[in-house]
Parts: sequence; structure tokens; C-alpha cells
Amino acid sequence: MGFHKRYINDEQVIELYRTQGNQSIIDLYTKGVDVVITSGDLSEHILDILNIGLLPETNKWNLISELVSKASIKKGHK
Repeated sequence: MGFHKRYINDEQVIELYRTQGNQSIIDLYTKGVDVVITSGDLSEHILDILNIGLLPETNKWNLISELVSKASIKKGHK
């Protein structure tokens, strides 16, 4: 039995969102991992959103999509 940690950075999040969509981002943070280590404001903010217990799933989905879209545009992706 192992301890699975995942390192996630902003560029990784943007690229995954652009190629595979929002659900892939949620899976990156939640599937098969015991601890997530973030590097960057975007990746940290997404982790915070996913950890808000009282926020409905659709609101989390929309917030994540909006954040990643804005970060992607800011980095020059269209």
C-alpha cells in the first residue's frame, strides 16, 4: 500500500483543460491521489475550490472553468 502524491502546476492545468476539458482537471485533483502539492496561484485556487464543502458541484465546475479559461487567455492561448 503506497502513499500517492501529485504535483500540479498552472501550466499543467491549462494544457489539460485545453486538450481534455474541465472534468479532466477535477479528476487530476481527486482520482487516485492521497495528497496534492500545487505550484502556482491557479492550481492552488482550484484546490481551494474543490475543498469547499458547502459549494454545489455545478458551482465548483463553473468556477474552475472560468479560472482556467482566464488564465489560459492571459498566457496567450486562445
